Amino acid sequence: MTPRSLALLVVLIGCSSSEDPATSSGSTTPPPSNGGNEPTPPLVEGADCDSSDFEVRSIGTVQFEGETFEVITATPCAYVLSHIQGKKDFPVEERETFYVVDSQFELPYIPGVMDNVAYTPGDKNKGWANGMDVEAEVARLGALPVLYHVTPGHEYGYFTDHNDGGGDIFGAFRPTWRFIKNGSDVSLRFFSPPDTAWPRHRGGWNPREINQEIGFGLLVDTDGKVYIPKGVPLGRTWWNEELRCVLINKASQPVPVTRTQFPGDESYYMAETVMPGYASLSSHGHLYWGHKGKPMVDVAKWDDTLPGNFDKPFGGGCSPDGYSVAHAEGFTWPELRAQKRDQYLAGEIEAIPKEHLYRIKVYRQNDPSGAVELLGELFYEWDGDEWLPKATGDALIPIDPARSTYRISGHLGEGQRAFVVIEDL
Repeated sequence: MTPRSLALLVVLIGCSSSEDPATSSGSTTPPPSNGGNEPTPPLVEGADCDSSDFEVRSIGTVQFEGETFEVITATPCAYVLSHIQGKKDFPVEERETFYVVDSQFELPYIPGVMDNVAYTPGDKNKGWANGMDVEAEVARLGALPVLYHVTPGHEYGYFTDHNDGGGDIFGAFRPTWRFIKNGSDVSLRFFSPPDTAWPRHRGGWNPREINQEIGFGLLVDTDGKVYIPKGVPLGRTWWNEELRCVLINKASQPVPVTRTQFPGDESYYMAETVMPGYASLSSHGHLYWGHKGKPMVDVAKWDDTLPGNFDKPFGGGCSPDGYSVAHAEGFTWPELRAQKRDQYLAGEIEAIPKEHLYRIKVYRQNDPSGAVELLGELFYEWDGDEWLPKATGDALIPIDPARSTYRISGHLGEGQRAFVVIEDL
């Protein structure tokens, strides 16, 4: 690709501020936005939060249909821990196996130790990956392990996948390490399988229950000090050198992709932002793709005005093992869709502008030197008063025929590749 010379200035277009009579029931013209949707200027090479709205890490390159795409991760600066917390001078005490940071309940940053840990914006959570008031909960319950989040393309470093042999899927989720507090004494212990006494996930989605039951995360003490392990990955990479499956954005705007945290409360958190003209890695876990051109902070959360994932039209992503992309359930659920249609026709809410939606094409390459094969595409079509799911292709797998919803998925073996391509609608 050509060198990047201009700073990133993402034009984020909101919904229309008034209903257009041309978009009432029966019109095939999708609702307009309230302004233009200009292409995003190129990224700065190696952009960081001093020169861009994103911290960019270059992973490599991929070839697709005669074009070379740089593979990057792009983390919105609101989620970059070093950017938000790096200039704060928290006292740090170094012990044999862990650090103790006097950050007054905030998620702190230690260079070289927490570079793959992400900050989670919020009014009460102080950077931690949950919606609770961390200081208040610690005051109420005592010292707690608190869940943190990770940067795009990484997996949480605080749990491991372990097959307990008992057929219990929750037995797979165990802490890689955990802090133990006994009176004023704090120690760090590590998982050595098989250890039948080591705690595992037992169900339940409340962060307080999970933290007390299992011990995932960094310990936050009652005096506001945070305990951070030494010598262990706090975020594990989730891609291989072959870059076997990538997302490519050939549309005009960024697409924010969210993930649900598990073990955790399954709320939406920042995953990758797929930038125009670039390829991107895909994070692990349950992924939901937001409206094109929206900022991550408007997508990586539950929204009372858009129940469930109604602002997330697609789900799925890539991994070294395979690919799976689908129409998102919340966006196509009949009762929710009918509710939104009725509210739109009554003038209570505005419809989603066409610019915020997009189509996804999935390609497979079975031989590194062979041609790519288009498996199918998923998209939405305006039907006068609502967006309906549509799909074409020979590799479609029905999710719900009554809703015309589909997924495209498959396993990747050695030497095989997949490309999930985003295009404007």
